[in-house]
Amino acid sequence: MSEREPLPLLPDDLRPALSAFLASQSTMALATAGDQDGRPQVAPLFFASDEALNLYWVSSPDSRHSVNIAGWNDVSAAIYAPTWDWAGIKGVQIAGDAQAVTDDEERRHALRIYSAKFPFVKDQFMDLIENSVFYVLRPTWLRWLDNERRFGYKQEYRLTRGE
Repeated sequence: MSEREPLPLLPDDLRPALSAFLASQSTMALATAGDQDGRPQVAPLFFASDEALNLYWVSSPDSRHSVNIAGWNDVSAAIYAPTWDWAGIKGVQIAGDAQAVTDDEERRHALRIYSAKFPFVKDQFMDLIENSVFYVLRPTWLRWLDNERRFGYKQEYRLTRGE
C-alpha cells in the first residue's frame, strides 16, 4: 500500500475566488468537540474572513463551542451557498486551529473586517461587540466544492501557518 501524496499548497491564483466566495456568504457551520466527552457540536455563526483566509466570529466564552475550543482547538467549518439544485452546490470545507483572539492588534483587525462585512453591527451592536470575545479559525486544510463545474468537483489544499 503506497502512502498518500501530500496535498498541494493552496495556489495564490485561487485565493481571490475563495476570498470572494467567503465574502459573499454570511454564515459558517463551525464543528467542535468536547475535550472531556468527545461530543460533537455544530454551531451556525456569522463570520468575516481576511486575506489569509482566517475566519473571525464573535461568541460568548460560555457557549458550548467556545468551551470546546478552550479545551480542544481542533475544529472544522463548512461555508456554502444556499441552493435547492444539485448543480448549485458550492462551498468550502475548512479544518484548522481555533482560539480566542487575545492580541489587541488582531482584535482591532477582527472588529474592522467584521463590522465592514456586517454594517448593522456599527449601528445596533457596537457596544456589545466591542465587549465581546472574538475567535479565529486559522485554516490548515481546505476543500473547495463546486458542482457548477461538474457534479462532484472538489479540490483539496493544505495551508501553512501564517498564510
